[in-house]
Amino acid sequence: MKKIFFLLVVSVALISCSKDVEDTDSGLQDFTVTLNVDANHRFSRFQVSTHAFLSDENGTILDSGELRLGETITLSFSGSSSMHYDLSYIRYDNIVDLGIKTYSLVTFNNIEQGTYNIGPTPLIENSHDEIFINMDNTGYPFEVTSGITGAGGGGPENGGYYNFRSNLSGSPRSDFYVSFKSPNDQFERYLWQRDISEGSVFNIDYNSLPTITNIINTQIPSNDYSYFSVDGLINDDENNIHHPIALGNFAGGNTSLSTSAPSNVFDDFLFSVHFRNDNTGYSKQLRTISIPEQINTPTLNFMVNNQSAQNFNMTTTGEATIYDVTYRAGNTDETLFYSHSIYGEVFPEVIFSKETLRQNIQQAYPDLVEFETLPLGDVILTYYSQTNSYIDILKYKIQGDYYEIPERNGFIDVISKQFD
Repeated sequence: MKKIFFLLVVSVALISCSKDVEDTDSGLQDFTVTLNVDANHRFSRFQVSTHAFLSDENGTILDSGELRLGETITLSFSGSSSMHYDLSYIRYDNIVDLGIKTYSLVTFNNIEQGTYNIGPTPLIENSHDEIFINMDNTGYPFEVTSGITGAGGGGPENGGYYNFRSNLSGSPRSDFYVSFKSPNDQFERYLWQRDISEGSVFNIDYNSLPTITNIINTQIPSNDYSYFSVDGLINDDENNIHHPIALGNFAGGNTSLSTSAPSNVFDDFLFSVHFRNDNTGYSKQLRTISIPEQINTPTLNFMVNNQSAQNFNMTTTGEATIYDVTYRAGNTDETLFYSHSIYGEVFPEVIFSKETLRQNIQQAYPDLVEFETLPLGDVILTYYSQTNSYIDILKYKIQGDYYEIPERNGFIDVISKQFD
């Protein structure tokens, strides 16, 4: 299967030559990428296939192979040491029930050779059968205001009762946080337990729970839409649990975000906010000892001078680490959708030509013959304060990993613009 999508090589002689003294003298070098796919990775619940392609800066396909769960593929080529190489994935999904097919092509620009591990996909458990909290004197009705996914119910008996059940994030043992709000109280109350075991049961008088009187209002710029979330972190937690303590989603926009944060519980907070005006969006995530009272618009910006994937050009201002430029389109009856995302390093002027690469890859997919061009969808610039290394961040992208701010006072800034 590895050679099924092998489309074009610079010359037959180059393929057949081995790594010997003549290669070294002629300036050729082996460029090898190894992709290990964990058996517990999940590409998509609708996935039919996912293929990887190694290509040169001209868009020529040099090697390819299919990514399969629990297997390893190696892509390699012997070429000029002055060339840079790209890695691309294309995933084909077929949502049979809706009659929709999607092709998602992603290109990682100017990669380093080496081994990349596409790891297991975390699964969210919704059994709600690992921790049980039975409360009296809650008032009625009653609200769970934050915490991991749970279920429960109650009534007016016993001064109002509520029986809550949920999972432990780090089963069989982990820390646990959840907050509640009684209609009889001005403030929320919370339950915080460290290193409890699966199957724990707590029978509680609601009035005995500590009150959250620490309320922080965070001001953000004027917007048409905003979203935010706040998680609490414990520095010595081996499970690295993100305890949700606040969130909000405001379709009409909101400039004041309110967080009820318990005192003397969490060491750090992970504060995330996104806000948008018209076609431009801004995001900021920071790890901090205290929840910020104000968030300003990131200083990143850019101007797209040429939208074509054949001759893309944009100028950037501010410091950024990586760009993500996405082209996308669908057929007229909305049964087939195709997108191409391109990741690359940010410079004051960004120039690339990826149309030949896209066309070479899609030759192997008859469904895509009608897509001669793709219009520009959106452009995103991201800055990572505690690494700002393109190669480091690119490795996260290639492996499908989530980058987490490693230390206090780190932050991530994002600007995005939509063009379609």
